[in-house]
Amino acid sequence: DSSELPGALWHIYAGKDADKIREFLQKIAKEQGLEVLPEHDPIRDQSWYVNKKLRQRLLEEYGVKTCTVIQFLGDAVILPAGALHQVQNFHSCVQVTEDFVSPEHLVQSFHLTQELRLSKEEINYDDKLQVKNILYHAVKEMVRALKIHEGEM
Repeated sequence: DSSELPGALWHIYAGKDADKIREFLQKIAKEQGLEVLPEHDPIRDQSWYVNKKLRQRLLEEYGVKTCTVIQFLGDAVILPAGALHQVQNFHSCVQVTEDFVSPEHLVQSFHLTQELRLSKEEINYDDKLQVKNILYHAVKEMVRALKIHEGEM
């Protein structure tokens, strides 16, 4: 609808490309004469906005594709587990975030939790995803279901 004003521009990257993106951002920082510390994570510090020119370089040099989404008033954007993203807001906005971890994406979520826990830059890290609790309850439910159908096997 041409009468609607876009509220935000999203650029979404596959979680599997995180190391390539990290390497690319460190390369760009060095090109700009910035100091790159080995323990510094340019993704987690959120100090970079990968503009059109940089996204093109990221594709050409590292093969990393970007999914671009324009969000309008009332739209919700749902990201896959582990997906990296950046958002450019065009107007004042309120962000409402809800983390959801399904048992099917437990491995990716657990790796992300471990990565954040081990990060020297995440001072106030808290396991908000409660991955171990989800694993416990998924296994408990599986054992319960197996016990119910034990006689049928």
